[in-house]
Amino acid sequence: MERLSLCLKNLGRHGWRTRVILLIALFGAFLTFVSENVIEDISIKQSDMFGRSSVGHFRVLDAGIETKNSFGYYHYEPSEMMGPTEIAEVGAFLRTIPEITGFRERIVFNGVYYNDEDAERGFNGIAMDMEDFDRDFTDLYYAKGERLEKGESEACAASWYEYEEQKSVSIGGRYVFLLPNRNGEFVDRFIEVKGGIDFRTMPKETMGFNAMYFDLEGFREAVGYDESAASELIGFLSDSRGLDKVVGRIDSFLAAEHPGLKVVSWQEYAPIMSEMVIGFDAMMKAVETILIAICVLLVVKLTTFSIIERYSEIGTMRALGFARSDITLQFALEGFLVIAAGAAAGMLLGAALIALLHETGVRNGLTFFAYVIGDGFRPSFHADKIARVIAVFAAVAALAPLLPAIRGGRLSILQTLEKR
Repeated sequence: MERLSLCLKNLGRHGWRTRVILLIALFGAFLTFVSENVIEDISIKQSDMFGRSSVGHFRVLDAGIETKNSFGYYHYEPSEMMGPTEIAEVGAFLRTIPEITGFRERIVFNGVYYNDEDAERGFNGIAMDMEDFDRDFTDLYYAKGERLEKGESEACAASWYEYEEQKSVSIGGRYVFLLPNRNGEFVDRFIEVKGGIDFRTMPKETMGFNAMYFDLEGFREAVGYDESAASELIGFLSDSRGLDKVVGRIDSFLAAEHPGLKVVSWQEYAPIMSEMVIGFDAMMKAVETILIAICVLLVVKLTTFSIIERYSEIGTMRALGFARSDITLQFALEGFLVIAAGAAAGMLLGAALIALLHETGVRNGLTFFAYVIGDGFRPSFHADKIARVIAVFAAVAALAPLLPAIRGGRLSILQTLEKR
């Protein structure tokens, strides 16, 4: 207690140095604490945003289908569709993988429709369970018109950006569609474009998804499916950075149980999406590492400078009979206390900021940030990141003052007089 009391008196006696070191430690810990947790949330948000906006993080489909750089639109023969047994067995396996947050069977196809001028136009089509998909797995929503309900067979929803803004169709209008049936033949159906689908988080001016969306059950009924076949199972992860591990497990299962199927990651069929997420995550971690390095160097430099400025005090202590180990311990303990106090305050301020942002949410309307976090997100706490920040600054508090303290403790009385 006596040594601690002396440390506190010395810190007060050298107030300006103490305040500078404390503020740098506080600022560094604050930025590191916030960035560690927020960057993790941004990476997860990007993964979720890009993956769930129609493309998914992986697909299970027939091994003969070519998907490279297709963004999920591909050609296949009727014989290459997945049957009900395959869908059920693969789905049961996917449910056992905790990293997978959901999956849906879909039919991806190409069709033709005739617009108001009776002109023939081709389109990409996706048939999926619109109720579950819209509620649980995407940022889809209806910008105009009515929601496409589960089981509706004579209605579809058009990509708002591609079709309504380009005036290819009118929401609420009815058009003749040529749709492929289970045998690959095209049947004509009179379909209402019931709603216009938009993407809440994707920047529509630069990345619109052009498709006509059909409810899976309704589509099968409309074109005469006699079984619940699908062209793919599309899956989603809680964090796409663990994709390789998940895909490896699925691939092993398919090789053993369903060799006619394959799993492909979005790194193959939508590489731009995956590279944006991976690249941004790597960039932010590099920036954060540089930030931590700068803060640590500043703390070490200022601690060293603080001890250099106190050579006369060291000489006095040596003259009074203090051993070198006593001086080293004294200065190391003083440095530890001020850095630890600053770091603790910075982490508490960072925690308060994240808690506030979590309650209020972060929203924006800028295109760049729409790519980064969509139109909003709520940062949260990550135990592993918090433990990492505490460990880093505990090491800084212990080691930053130790080396200059050892140097100071080794000085003789004569050397302190020379330094003065």
